[in-house]
Amino acid sequence: MTGNVSINADLNFVEKLIGSGSVDLKTCYQCSTCTVVCPLTPSDLPFPRKEMLAAQWGLKDRLVKNMDLWLCHNCSDCTDQCPRGAKPSDVMSALRNQTIEHYSFPSFISKAAKTFKGNLFLFLIPVIIIGLAIYILNVGDNFAFMDTKPIVYANMMPVVAIDVIFLSAVAFAIFNTLMAMKHFISGLKEQFPRRSDGESLFNAIKGTIITAFSHDEFKKCGTKKSRNVSHLLLMYGFLGLFITTNLVFLIHTLHELGFDIKDTPLPFFHPVKILGNISAVAAFFGISAIVLDRMKNSKVNILSFFDWAFIGNMFLTIATGILCQIFRVADNPFMSFLSYYIHLVMVFYMLAYAPQTKFGHIFYRPVAMVYARFSGRNHEIEAMAETVENT
Repeated sequence: MTGNVSINADLNFVEKLIGSGSVDLKTCYQCSTCTVVCPLTPSDLPFPRKEMLAAQWGLKDRLVKNMDLWLCHNCSDCTDQCPRGAKPSDVMSALRNQTIEHYSFPSFISKAAKTFKGNLFLFLIPVIIIGLAIYILNVGDNFAFMDTKPIVYANMMPVVAIDVIFLSAVAFAIFNTLMAMKHFISGLKEQFPRRSDGESLFNAIKGTIITAFSHDEFKKCGTKKSRNVSHLLLMYGFLGLFITTNLVFLIHTLHELGFDIKDTPLPFFHPVKILGNISAVAAFFGISAIVLDRMKNSKVNILSFFDWAFIGNMFLTIATGILCQIFRVADNPFMSFLSYYIHLVMVFYMLAYAPQTKFGHIFYRPVAMVYARFSGRNHEIEAMAETVENT
C-alpha cells in the first residue's frame, strides 16, 4: 500500500546553502561513505548523511533544530573520502551558518554579516561611535594626546569612555545571545527529547568543559588532525587575553579608588603584561595557522564570506593589538593611536555582533554539546568513537 508523504520543503533555503559554500550539495547520492569514515558520528541517526539528504530537500525546520550540526568538528574526513565530491563538511558548515541566521536576534545583523556591503555597515557603527567619542573628548585641547610623552592610550580614550561603549556592546550581545539560545534549546528539545540515560545538567556542563579545553574530539579526526593545535592556541590565547583585559581593568579601578598600586601602562615584565604578551603570541600563531590552512585548502573546502569575515576580524583584532604595543615601544604616536583605534573598532565588532556572526559558534556548539550529554545522545557518539578506535 502506498500513501502520500507531506514534506515542507524550503527551496529558498536550498539556494542559500548552495550560495554559501555548498555548491556541490546536489551531487550527493546517499552512499553513506561520509558516515562510515566519520570518527564522531553515532550509530543511531548518524551524521552527516541525514543532514545531506535533509539539505537537498530543503528541510530547514528540521535542520535548524539539529544538534548534530554542532557535534561535527568540520575535520573534512568526509569530504576527503566522498566519491562524488559533494563536500559534506562544507554543507555542515553552511548549515551551521544558516542556523545562526535563523536564530539571530535581531536577524538583520546576521544577514548583513554575510555580505561585503553589510559588513561595511556593521563596521561603520563602531567607526563612528568610537571616532566621535575620541573627537568630543579631545577637540577641546587640540588633540594634545598626540604630543604627550610617554604614549598612553588612555589619553586618547579614557577608561571610563571605554567602559561605557564596550560594556554597552557586551550588554547588547548578552541580551541577543539569551534570546537566540532560548529558541535554539527549545528546538533541540523538540527534535531530541531527553532520555532516561541522559546525564545530569551539572555533569553535562562539566563534561563539555573538559572536552572543550582538551579538544579530545578534534584529536579523533584524521586528515585535518593538525588543526587541533591551531584551534587550541587560538582558544587559550583569547582566554588569556580576556583574563588580561579584566586584570588591567581591575588594576585601574583599584588605582582610581586610592589603592597603592601602579596604574597602566604596566611595565614590560609585569606578570599581567607577560600573560597578555604570551596570550597574544599564542592567539596570533593560532589564527595565522587557521588562515594559512584555509587558503591552502580553498579549492577543497569552500568558505563563504561569512566565514572569511569572522577569520579576518579575529586576525585583525589580534594583529592590531600586537601592533599597538610595538608602535608604543617604538615611540611612534601616529601609528600607535591609529592601531589602537582600529583595534577598538575590531573588538567592538567582535563583541557586539558575536551571537549573529560566525563567532556565535562559541555559544551554539557548547550548548549543543551540553544538551547531547544531558539528553543521552552523547552515549551513542562515545560508543561509536570507541568502536572506531578499536578497529
